[in-house]
Amino acid sequence: MEAIHLRRATGFILAGVLLGGGVIAQQRKQQDIDLQAAIRTETVNGDLNSAIKQYGEIAMKYKNDRPVAAMALVRMAEAYQKMGDAESRRIYERVVREYSDQREAVAIAMAKLGPGAGEKGKGMASRQVWTLPDNTDVFGTVSPDGNLVPYVNWAQKGDLFLHDLTTGDERRITKTASAHGGSSGDYAEESCFSRDGKWLAYSWFKGKEKRYEIRLIDSRGSGEPRRVFDDEEVGWISPADWSPDGKFLAVQLSRKDRSAQIGVVRVEDGSLRILKTVDWRGPNRLLFSADGKYLAYDLPEGDTAVNRDVFILAVDGGSETRVVAGPANDVVAGWSPEGKHLLFASDRGGSMGLWSIPIVEGKVSGQPDLLKADTGQGALLGLTKMGRLYTQSSNQSGPDVRIARFDFQKGKFRSTPVSLVQTYVGNITGGADWSPDGKYIAYGSLRTKPGTRNIAIVIHNPQTGTLRELSPSPGFTSLQGMAWARDGRSLVVSGSDFKGRNGIFGIDLESGQGKLLLARPPTDGPRFPTLSPDGSKLYFRGIAEQRTGFAIYEWEPATGALRELFRRPDLGVGIVSPDGKHIAVSTVAFGPETKPTSVFVLPSDGGEAKELARAEHPESVINVGWAPDSRSIVIAKGVGTGGFRAGMPFKEPPEFQMTSLDGNSRKLDLGPGGQFGPFLAQPDGDLIVFAVGQPRKPGEVWVLENFLAASPTGK
Repeated sequence: MEAIHLRRATGFILAGVLLGGGVIAQQRKQQDIDLQAAIRTETVNGDLNSAIKQYGEIAMKYKNDRPVAAMALVRMAEAYQKMGDAESRRIYERVVREYSDQREAVAIAMAKLGPGAGEKGKGMASRQVWTLPDNTDVFGTVSPDGNLVPYVNWAQKGDLFLHDLTTGDERRITKTASAHGGSSGDYAEESCFSRDGKWLAYSWFKGKEKRYEIRLIDSRGSGEPRRVFDDEEVGWISPADWSPDGKFLAVQLSRKDRSAQIGVVRVEDGSLRILKTVDWRGPNRLLFSADGKYLAYDLPEGDTAVNRDVFILAVDGGSETRVVAGPANDVVAGWSPEGKHLLFASDRGGSMGLWSIPIVEGKVSGQPDLLKADTGQGALLGLTKMGRLYTQSSNQSGPDVRIARFDFQKGKFRSTPVSLVQTYVGNITGGADWSPDGKYIAYGSLRTKPGTRNIAIVIHNPQTGTLRELSPSPGFTSLQGMAWARDGRSLVVSGSDFKGRNGIFGIDLESGQGKLLLARPPTDGPRFPTLSPDGSKLYFRGIAEQRTGFAIYEWEPATGALRELFRRPDLGVGIVSPDGKHIAVSTVAFGPETKPTSVFVLPSDGGEAKELARAEHPESVINVGWAPDSRSIVIAKGVGTGGFRAGMPFKEPPEFQMTSLDGNSRKLDLGPGGQFGPFLAQPDGDLIVFAVGQPRKPGEVWVLENFLAASPTGK
């Protein structure tokens, strides 16, 4: 999950909250009431037709509650069976096929289906096969036999590892003497196996040159890697798939001018042939057909669209066909083992499911067929030659965010902190800010689907709990902070939109229309925009000139004047005091660095910075937020993790102090609110919202097996 910044608050903030236990219990009770009512209709009243109708309504109404939906279908099938209707068997088969995770319901259905049903039941099994280690990411695809999963280990300098799902063994594939992969060193990213599983092609980031190349290595880890492709004009390139004969790699790339392309690289000599220029977001998957003549891929429907369509392109540069289209989000999953069907994930059925469509000579030759409903939103990791589909659940978890009344004079909470966000828990991203009148909070909420992502803007009223969602146009793929304009009618945000533009944007809160105000290169950020009290100036953090670290900039929208105020190589977040006269800035220890960290204050109109607090390694110190009087800063100090994480950069709850601009400090006793994190104070009020760091949820690898056995795709 991306880092989050709040106006007048440093750090990373705002994640969802769970609905109150009372609400959940009430929903749970209502589902049980509805199911028991249907059972009474069936067993007490003996009205089978009415009971069947009730069971069907329950299965539809509570389709997201899988235990209830599965049991309702089982009861419906039993009612049909009492009537001697063959529909009962079709419903039992549906339960086995679509609800393999509901053991009780599946056991009943299989018993009713009788001998032979077990084989079909096993055909739709979905199981977890691995939990990723901390600080790792999977960017590649599983091996053709499904035994090996490539992953990048950031704790091991960004090197590429292979995890063996059958033995549990770990194998280090690459070796680099660079520093931590997340800083300026070299590291691995996307990877794919050759069809025989012997070779692994992967992208390699060259830290000093700030660009990527493609390398090739023996998947057994023996021998040195061989550079396959390297071009100074290509900023990023990713190997997506091997041709069946092993001679070519399907690649997607972007050049320094941000133009994106699809092509093939000859493995023997590294020559590149471009097949198509595409939307800058590029394909989610790019896969060779079984005969090597075609590439299947997905692309957004347009530069303002979220959803994707599926295409097939002839490798010889000939025809291109849109094979899956419509308002749904459609993402390539893989070619069936026999090569006659293209599999794709789609939410056309109301939730993400797995579909197939017959393909002959690059053209559609029939209608889509649903293979499995409700497959979830996980990332697709590849379809093996045995017909097993591997996926990965998200390993991101945003911080919790709470709201409470706070007494800055006494340094204590005046009310018990409660969670703020009520929908899309854990998906808060891109910053937040109070409206100028202090009545509303705006924040970003990440919405992901396989192959795509966009960010909604949520306007929340903390007094009533009501909220309104806004979908910006064009949409945003990333946000790095927001500030509410002083007229209360628009937001100023930093980030990247669907058109590939990066910089500072304005978003009209009535229409949702976005406008680029200040273009900046993606490598520059900019991050954490904050407006002066009168709205005439905007402050943000960006890359310093000549790339000599980071800087706090002042920008005047009316004149376009841009001025650097403060520069440091280890600069963190800058936050402006409520009266607009000062900026508090933290320094950050990146990666394994052991330098001291500090909190500085500098005049917003320019001048010398004053150090207010310092911590020696292994401790670190950050500015948590300004007091409403603009005369004091809340500062946190504790043992750091070596860099910013979600919520707070501390392993344990830190110590807090209120430090005035003249350097006087006093400790704060926050009691049960000791997890107090970066906060945002309500204008002319006593409410604050603040982050509480959450453990990062580990990613999980799952496999879906034998789903092709009973379908036309598997024949």
